[in-house]
Amino acid sequence: MFLKKLDEQLTIALEQEGFEKPTPIQKKTIGKMKSGRDCLFIAPEQSGKTTAIVITVIQQLKEALEDVPRALIVVEDRAKAEAMKEQFDLLAEHTDLRVFAVFQGEHMLKQRDRVYAGCDVLIGPAKFLNELYSNSGMNLNGLKMYIVDDGYAVFKHEITSQIDRLTTSTPDAQRIVFTTEMNVRINDYLEYYMIAPEIVEIKEETSKEESQE
Repeated sequence: MFLKKLDEQLTIALEQEGFEKPTPIQKKTIGKMKSGRDCLFIAPEQSGKTTAIVITVIQQLKEALEDVPRALIVVEDRAKAEAMKEQFDLLAEHTDLRVFAVFQGEHMLKQRDRVYAGCDVLIGPAKFLNELYSNSGMNLNGLKMYIVDDGYAVFKHEITSQIDRLTTSTPDAQRIVFTTEMNVRINDYLEYYMIAPEIVEIKEETSKEESQE
């Protein structure tokens, strides 16, 4: 079994996709994210951070509910948004969760209409998510989880105010940041927007050792 206390349908999907055991970052973060506390996780590239996000969001939301997004995931660019959407499609196969990736390159009104028809998880770059929110009145009142994946890259390439605006528009959401390393912008975000966050760091040596067991 991948991890105890995961939803049965999620466990089945993990087994079908060949996930036999969690990586060190998955082992240490999935339970902490489920607690509802703000969290900051630092781990090397290719350590399983994105999969940890996908598993936790599916576990927390479980099924479609109402029409508004309950999880908002900020990623670096379109390629990252599409890749995460593909992983959701695989691991949420046995649920009715509605997951959408939004990005520059497709007409905003078409993307807005898909989201408005019912959405549980919304993935995209901060700039486009802000445009969708500002120009289309995206409803974030029901948001439970606000997540930044690969924070070092996101905060490096995005205008900080775009990330901050989404944060201040979701005051009651749990805030979660995954990153490969820290920088000044992430430190500022930690100080201004996260409440008593749980902080976990996985060293590259630990990740390699445990993955070889």
